[in-house]
Amino acid sequence: MKKTLLLAISLVAQLSIAQTAQEIEAHRRHLILQAVNSQPEKILAPLTDADVELGRFDGRVVVNRKAKFTYYVHIQEGENLQSKMTLIPMSTSRFTPTYYQTDEWWDAHKAEMEQAKKEGKPAPKQDFDEVAAWLEEMKLSTDPDVIQIDSDGKSRRQSLHDFLMDVYLQNFVENGKVILYRGAEKPNELADWRNGETPRGVRYWTPTANYAWRYARKNLQFLDLMMQEQTPLFRFEIPVEDFKAMINRKWRRLTLGTELTKNAHQIFDRSHYFGDHLYSNSPFLGVGFYGVEFELRSNRNGAQDMKKYFKRPATIEDLAQDRTRVLKLGMERLKRQIPSEFEASYKAQFESRLKAVEAELAVIQAMKAHAPEAVIQAKLSALPSGRGEIANIDGIQFSSWVKTNMKKYFGKSCGALH
Repeated sequence: MKKTLLLAISLVAQLSIAQTAQEIEAHRRHLILQAVNSQPEKILAPLTDADVELGRFDGRVVVNRKAKFTYYVHIQEGENLQSKMTLIPMSTSRFTPTYYQTDEWWDAHKAEMEQAKKEGKPAPKQDFDEVAAWLEEMKLSTDPDVIQIDSDGKSRRQSLHDFLMDVYLQNFVENGKVILYRGAEKPNELADWRNGETPRGVRYWTPTANYAWRYARKNLQFLDLMMQEQTPLFRFEIPVEDFKAMINRKWRRLTLGTELTKNAHQIFDRSHYFGDHLYSNSPFLGVGFYGVEFELRSNRNGAQDMKKYFKRPATIEDLAQDRTRVLKLGMERLKRQIPSEFEASYKAQFESRLKAVEAELAVIQAMKAHAPEAVIQAKLSALPSGRGEIANIDGIQFSSWVKTNMKKYFGKSCGALH
């Protein structure tokens, strides 16, 4: 009788929680639709409930399916009915006539583009005026509104440009300079930058080394190059006033934007949260305080300007400091968004990742300092199990790489790091 009663109470409690979750989601959907549809002149057609996709602690809103234009939904407190929400436009830096091509044009000219690529010639581009007309028809812009929904349900708007500018100036400035990174995709990029030249075709930068690293890590020589101070990931430092001038001019040399990887979207499709395929579908870190990435796209003149601001290849210290910061910010974000789930599902994982960053830093610093083999082995033994962080390079097992290379580069015992 007692067990039956306890089971009944438990079932009632579970039903109550489920009902509350459903009520919270319905409330959020209502607020989102109300906020987005409040200015119909800025969207192609009124959004419906099917356009709002909410997960456990974040979501997306499909604003224009034809152009694949979506909003990232940041829910500040996932278990609170009155949580603030921030709707951030995604991947808008592509919506410019000099860069974008419509799907119809792309499909019709695939063969020409492939041929140009084989011959090393510039790829054909759609007529700029034609693209501009299409973007206007679709109501697409590089600078749509960020929509903030406050705890009282009221919404307010700010241009993406102004929103991101505020974030950059508050979070990515050191000693009066905006810090940016670029993960190398072009061969011989470092030589060009060091010679005061802009490599042909470079267009993208990011304020976190973490996101730039996702591109740089595709180079299987990443660790070897880092040991030689030639990391295929570069640091740029732009005086704040120069940064503002490049972004605020009529024809912007740098366009502020956001991004999420295709894999993150695919994880959301099946699991209802943006995840990171590199870390067993752990929540995507983004810039930490938001689970979305920030990036800047330059025009040709902007790319030429950037050669003035090239500082050096990123160091292991740069990468460790940046990754630690992003991980800690991600932890704080998830504690607010899903407090009950964070403790059980993510806290230990994040703490282990932070230890991995610290341990990898110690190993590589010891190797660069020509430490005795025994010292390096001791530091290597402190690595936690699981995938690496900075040393997470496809096809490379970090421990094996260390054992192979600690003598290859530096001989036997060359230093006294203890």
